[in-house]
Amino acid sequence: MKKVVLFLVTIISLFVVSGCQSPTATEQSSTYSQTKTEKVTIILAQEGKELTKKTVDYQPKQTLLQLLKQQFTVEEDNGFITAIDHHTQDKDKGIYWTFTINGHMAEKGANEIKLANNDKVVFNLAPFK
Repeated sequence: MKKVVLFLVTIISLFVVSGCQSPTATEQSSTYSQTKTEKVTIILAQEGKELTKKTVDYQPKQTLLQLLKQQFTVEEDNGFITAIDHHTQDKDKGIYWTFTINGHMAEKGANEIKLANNDKVVFNLAPFK
């Protein structure tokens, strides 16, 4: 009888001790990725004057255009942004939407841009020279 009780106590102790272990590296990174948020700042400007500024969460696989459409009212023509929040470009006056990412003029369309955490995107409606 003492052997059976000793055996049961040993088994129960093993379960208790195994439940108190630290999470593995995989469990820790999984928990971290669930709580980590990626953010980007989007600024709308007209001729350099700030109209709107938002710092928002985004999904890493999202394109800039997808995020922009989630946050603002966007009109486009064949992938080119023609209006944001009812601020419309004017081809006759040569006024177009352009954008920079972290101070650098974008080399791709917004539908091709993948963002990085803490990027700063400035959309500017101004004469394009």
